[in-house]
Amino acid sequence: MLTKSYLTDRLIHWISAILLVFMLMNLSTQLHNINWDIKGQLLHRQDAVEAHAEVGLLLIALTIARLLFTWLNKAKLKRMAPRSKKHALMIKGTHTALYVCLIGLAITGLAMINHYEIPLTVLGVELPPEIVAFYDFFPKVHQIHMLLKQAIWWLLGIHIVGVVMARR
Repeated sequence: MLTKSYLTDRLIHWISAILLVFMLMNLSTQLHNINWDIKGQLLHRQDAVEAHAEVGLLLIALTIARLLFTWLNKAKLKRMAPRSKKHALMIKGTHTALYVCLIGLAITGLAMINHYEIPLTVLGVELPPEIVAFYDFFPKVHQIHMLLKQAIWWLLGIHIVGVVMARR
């Protein structure tokens, strides 16, 4: 039977999944595929980075909400039963890696917007430009952010293939 708790958990899961895929694809698309002449280079970049940051903060809030919901929920949520100890370890490892990547992406993302070369406004907070830090600090953190982005794509693939294989 589908309980309210189960439906809430699934709803948060799928909203988070859609937001994550949107984030992974949207910033590059906004920066590279939309004509900069429409708004001008500065406003174009500000809009793209600010939207990416705000969706990222929403995704982290939903992730924390889902973890707390699962932890605080009195009713046991229906989950797929692992077929073996190795399968259980794979499930736990994949989920842990996904959460670690999400947290790492959030931390590096916050570090980057705090050291960006142009002024940004994220959720009403004005962040002044950091020109010196942008050229020194930003590239290092950006490289880590991009590695985590690649890792999360692989983990999403593993997660999807694992669920499909386990349900057949």
